[in-house]
Amino acid sequence: MTFAALAPPAGDEDLRAVRDDVGQDLPDDLVTWWRLCNGTGLPDGNGLLLPPFFEPCSLRDVLVQRSIWVGSGAPTAIRNATVGEAGSPAGAFLTSFIPIAADGGGDMLFVDLRSGPRHGCVQHWSGEDGTYNGPWWTGVADMLADVANALHTGSEARRRYVDAARERHIHTSTDQAVVSDGRLFWESAPDDLPRCDR
Repeated sequence: MTFAALAPPAGDEDLRAVRDDVGQDLPDDLVTWWRLCNGTGLPDGNGLLLPPFFEPCSLRDVLVQRSIWVGSGAPTAIRNATVGEAGSPAGAFLTSFIPIAADGGGDMLFVDLRSGPRHGCVQHWSGEDGTYNGPWWTGVADMLADVANALHTGSEARRRYVDAARERHIHTSTDQAVVSDGRLFWESAPDDLPRCDR
C-alpha cells in the first residue's frame, strides 16, 4: 500500500448517491474522508490500509455492497434500520449501516448510523456472525487518527477497543503496521494475556 494506490477524491454525484441510498445525512468525518480519498482503487487485496486486513471501499463499492445486503431483495427484517442503538449488536446488516472497508471475504468495517450516543461509530461486520463486540472506533476521524498514530509512532492500532473488549472477557489483539517491500501490512501484536494450558 503506497500513496499512489489511493483513489482520487469522491465527486458530489457519488456522495449524493450514497446519501440518497442511506436516506439520511452522512457523518461529516465520513464525507471529509471520501472527499480526500475514494477508496484505494486496488480491488486486489493490496490496499490494506485499515487494520487488521481491510481495504477502503470506493463509493461505488459501497452502493454494490448495500444492494447485496439491504437491497429490495433482502428480507424486510434486514431492512429494518431501527433495531437497537448505534454500537449495539446486530445479527443482520441494517439499512443504517454504511460499509467503508472490506476484506474480500465477507467481513467489513461499517459506519453505524442508528440513533444513540454512539451514532457514527465504526464497527466490524463478520460475514458469519454479524456485529457483536462493540465499536472499534468512535467514528471515521477517530479511526483515521488511530491508524495515522500507529503508522507514525509504531504504536498499536485499536488499543482502546481491545482494552474495552478484554474487560468484557473478549479475546482479541491489537495491530501493528509492518512495511515490507514498500507495502503496508498489519500484524497482530504479541498477546499479553496469560494462556491456560490444556
